[in-house]
Amino acid sequence: MPWVCALTAMSLVWLSGTFALAELPMTGDPVLREAQHAETHAEPSDEDLERISRMPRRISPSDLEPNPSVSVGYPNRGLLRFGMRINDERDLSVKVGSLNTRHGTGELVRLIEYAAHEVAFRYPRSRLTVGDLSRPGGGRFVPHKSHQSGRDVDLGFYMLDRRSTPVNNHVFIPFNNKGIGRQWGAIYKLDAARNWALVESLLSHPTTDVQHIFVTNAAKRALLRQAVKERAHPELIMRAKRVLSQPRHDAPHRSHFHVRTYCSDDDRPMCKDRPPFYAWHERPSQAPAVSTLQPNDS
Repeated sequence: MPWVCALTAMSLVWLSGTFALAELPMTGDPVLREAQHAETHAEPSDEDLERISRMPRRISPSDLEPNPSVSVGYPNRGLLRFGMRINDERDLSVKVGSLNTRHGTGELVRLIEYAAHEVAFRYPRSRLTVGDLSRPGGGRFVPHKSHQSGRDVDLGFYMLDRRSTPVNNHVFIPFNNKGIGRQWGAIYKLDAARNWALVESLLSHPTTDVQHIFVTNAAKRALLRQAVKERAHPELIMRAKRVLSQPRHDAPHRSHFHVRTYCSDDDRPMCKDRPPFYAWHERPSQAPAVSTLQPNDS
């Protein structure tokens, strides 16, 4: 039954404290690196956030769905309304430290579940480690400056033990450029096969387009080698080359993937995207996107 709901202004609460089992750089002062990471993101004023929270919500077909989520504003300057909570299940679990930041748009939550199921189907007994999405109402929370509008999620790497046996270690472990990580005296290897299956599933979803998958350049090279080894479709490899990237000025993402999706059609115009836009991503009521792929871009 159609219904109309007006958004009310909500006060934002600064959260302080440490975050358990989050990414720690391989070298350098973690506090300094986090501060540098934060400085690269725009910081909205309280007036901006209150204005966004009061924007009227338009009626759309998603209003008839059980969880009609709405992403408002930008990933680093926005809010989340009617967010969907991701739940632990056989193929995925939310890590310690992220239990209160597990809400996202319905599109993002379904994308994560879809990708986890696809990997587990190909590699039985695999279980994806899910980190921060957004707070139930979105907005800012330490240590992130993005993750504000329900369209960002941190996903842990699939790993191998020192005997190259697949393991499900549900913490974020930083890996060096050789794909080796250490935690509590144990040695782990980056599982290129399962991590490529994850990326392949994220980029192959029929209705939700991924804009960014932030990860180190070393991990990106390992995944693209795996894609070539498996003779993945050239179009898919091209997309992976564009979407996988190491942030130029942020933390390099040694312990996890940071995935961001584009706005869903239902959430526009309140939901806002920034470039890049790719040729495979349709943008309703906007000029056609232009691919920025370069012949030797990696």
